[in-house]
Amino acid sequence: MTKKFLLYSTPFLMLFLGLALFEPWLYQHVFGSTNLKRIKNMEFEIIAHKGASGHAPENTIAAFELALQWGVDMIELDVRHTRDEEIVVFHDQFLDRVTHDSLGNQVTGDIHDYTYEELKQFEVGSWFAPRYADQKIPTLKEVLDLIDGQCKVLIEIKHMDHPHYHDFSDKLVDIVRGERNGFDWVVLQSYEQRYLDEAHNYDERIQTKRLLIGEDSAPLIAFYVETRVHLGRSEKHEQLMALNPHFATLSPRRVFRMHARGFKVYTYPVNERDMMIKMLNMGVDGIISDYPDRLIQIRKELTALES
Repeated sequence: MTKKFLLYSTPFLMLFLGLALFEPWLYQHVFGSTNLKRIKNMEFEIIAHKGASGHAPENTIAAFELALQWGVDMIELDVRHTRDEEIVVFHDQFLDRVTHDSLGNQVTGDIHDYTYEELKQFEVGSWFAPRYADQKIPTLKEVLDLIDGQCKVLIEIKHMDHPHYHDFSDKLVDIVRGERNGFDWVVLQSYEQRYLDEAHNYDERIQTKRLLIGEDSAPLIAFYVETRVHLGRSEKHEQLMALNPHFATLSPRRVFRMHARGFKVYTYPVNERDMMIKMLNMGVDGIISDYPDRLIQIRKELTALES
């Protein structure tokens, strides 16, 4: 009886597992709705990924100024440490992808091996377009001084096993503390829980968000690992109010599950209009995008529907 049961049930079990694994893909590419009328009364946050990085070089003053000009709700940025322990706004560990010297030569190497004075000699904009050749790697303080509470700021802390990072969270909190009402509009995020815990221990006023999946993870597999191991025992508290899963891992059921635990859901990086609308129809609370202007246009269209 047991052998027959296993024989007949195995195909159904495999089908169930396959549907569960590809649930997000099915919702996003088969069942997902692009109907704006279904979300006409919905409120959501527009988050500029590395600034308006679809229109200007990522994590530069130009990208942040453009996002502010458009009136986004929040700007997401990345931070790293220099050799002399200056906190700068930069995504990669290595300089190669976006950095050039004054002669136009590609700069290589680990950002942590350079002092800030050395980094100031390079530009990080011409790779995007020649008109941005004047863009430098900014410090976190320069960026926060520019934003000055005009919108919220989401700072992503990158994981680094590096001696300079032993008190990284404390230094971040110190910079936030130095801004006018900084604790009201600056939020730290990481998929390394220890950074968030260290920040809370240093100053409980700091706001944080937990990343479920890192950008280099395999989203579908990582979703199951993270949600089973971490989300299952996570509890909402005053500082940890939201989760930021990769959009490829989401379905309405999964968004509902996170909401049921008391978390808001902010997904990334969503750049196509149709997928933005599908994510909103799934019930996400905000979208992180390289093209925040597309989300602003969707919001305008929703406002027109309401009237």
